[in-house]
This record gives sequence, structure tokens and C-alpha cells, in this order.
Amino acid sequence: MTNNLFDTEEKVNKAIDSFNSLKSHPGWVLFKLVVEANIEVLEQRVLNGFEGETKEDIDRIRDKIHAYKEMIDTPENIIKNFSSSDDERFDEDPYETIEELRLREKAQRQTEQS
Repeated sequence: MTNNLFDTEEKVNKAIDSFNSLKSHPGWVLFKLVVEANIEVLEQRVLNGFEGETKEDIDRIRDKIHAYKEMIDTPENIIKNFSSSDDERFDEDPYETIEELRLREKAQRQTEQS
């Protein structure tokens, strides 16, 4: 997401309200039921196996299951992310500081020497 979508408290609050509203919307409820049914079918396929299955086939099915679960959890996950402290949400720097890099390198060297 780009920073300007949720760069103010007002936008964040509006997004939280929208995602909460989405979770109870009949269309979302139906969509979630369909996806959960698809997950059940795929899980049974993995458990029971199928003719000519390969490890790659099973891995693809597992990836689909994981993606479906993430999809139906998306509104709740976004709400949880917004509910984190303002400092975490707005001041988060994705890059490590020089000190953090040095500490990580030192820890890696110690692990390699062990």
C-alpha cells in the first residue's frame, strides 16, 4: 500500500470502519463461505491424495490453501495492523541502521564459528 492511502488518523479510522463494515456485508460473508468450502476441498485432496500426484502438485495445493486463508483473513489483518500504535504504524523504517547491521553481522559470525 502506498503511504498516502492511510497517512492520517482520519484515513485510518475510516479504513477501519470500512473493513469492519465489509466483514458483515452479505457479499463478503458469502465470498468467505465459498473460499472456506474451497479450502476444505483442497485439504481433503491433500489428505486423500489423487492419481498421478507429484510433490509439486501437493505443494501447489498447499500454496493455494495458504493464499485462500490469507485472503479471507485480510480485512481482520488490516484492522489489526491499523490498531497497532501510531509510532509503529507511521514511523516504521524498513531499513536497518548501521548499528543493527553490525550487530546482525556479529551474530552471524558467532553462529558460523559455533
